[in-house]
Amino acid sequence: MRALQIQAPGRAEVVDIAMPQPGPGEVRVRVTLVNTCPQWDLHLDAGEPMFVGQQISYPYTAGQPGHEMVGVVDAIGEDVTAFRVGQRVAAWRDAGHHRQGCYAEFVNHLEANLLPVPDHVEDRAVASLELAMCVAVSILPLKRLGAIEGKRAAVNGLGPAGMIAAQMLRAEGAASVTGFEPHPARRDLATGYAVDEALDPHDPATIERYPHRHCAECLEVGVDCAGYPDAVRFFMDRVRWHVALFAVQRHDYTYARTHSGLTVVGYAGHHRAAAEYALEMIAAGKLDLRPLISVELPLERYAEGVALLRQQQALKIGFRP
Repeated sequence: MRALQIQAPGRAEVVDIAMPQPGPGEVRVRVTLVNTCPQWDLHLDAGEPMFVGQQISYPYTAGQPGHEMVGVVDAIGEDVTAFRVGQRVAAWRDAGHHRQGCYAEFVNHLEANLLPVPDHVEDRAVASLELAMCVAVSILPLKRLGAIEGKRAAVNGLGPAGMIAAQMLRAEGAASVTGFEPHPARRDLATGYAVDEALDPHDPATIERYPHRHCAECLEVGVDCAGYPDAVRFFMDRVRWHVALFAVQRHDYTYARTHSGLTVVGYAGHHRAAAEYALEMIAAGKLDLRPLISVELPLERYAEGVALLRQQQALKIGFRP
């Protein structure tokens, strides 16, 4: 069968590999749509680790880093009870980069890492369930704190994760959602779709409107999806009560005395309940992932897709193997 394999930084090829055979507790899925995870794809293409201290060797595992996937069950291994052949499923958890990934015609997944997809939910709406699960891990603690409903909310960074976080804040009853994003096209896409307003954090008018955490119409709760120290500092200086740190942290952040009274929520780790929460939102029409896919391409045009991501001309690329 056909699968994508990154042979070296900047060089990916479609190769022929053996058809995977599902073992005990595994499900073989015919992939109908798999989306890029820009962080992983761009780092692997550049030969850089996504996480500090990680080592990368090439050729990289076939099919990786594809993991945001929806497909149809093609075969099941022993002891699989939750799924049947012909059933649509989506992956809610990445099983690890040591296993064949989803940039392939078929892939084996652990039964526990899949969720059934309702019939009325189209592929584009659910392929990025795994990312939605990740974001939900940051939203759910804020919900338990009673920090969202009726509050003025904000999202820092309107990439794919930020678009999801903003929709979840809206669905949980935020009085308003403001997005901070330097890229004009992303601000345009997000406005109305995900946020009530999208502001350039570098614009003096933005600073004038939100000069500090205690301004008259201050923001009360926020989710950081940017991750850069200066961007996080900007955000923490403008959100009064609760900030959830979602973005991958590569550098230390500074918690200043001026942040007294601010609750900072760390990342608790992936879990199935967050995936089920995200899928319920998708099925109910409260979370729309379709606009995140800027273009669909065949696997053979993977390099073109990565170039679009690197140039910030796309949020995600969808591939139909």
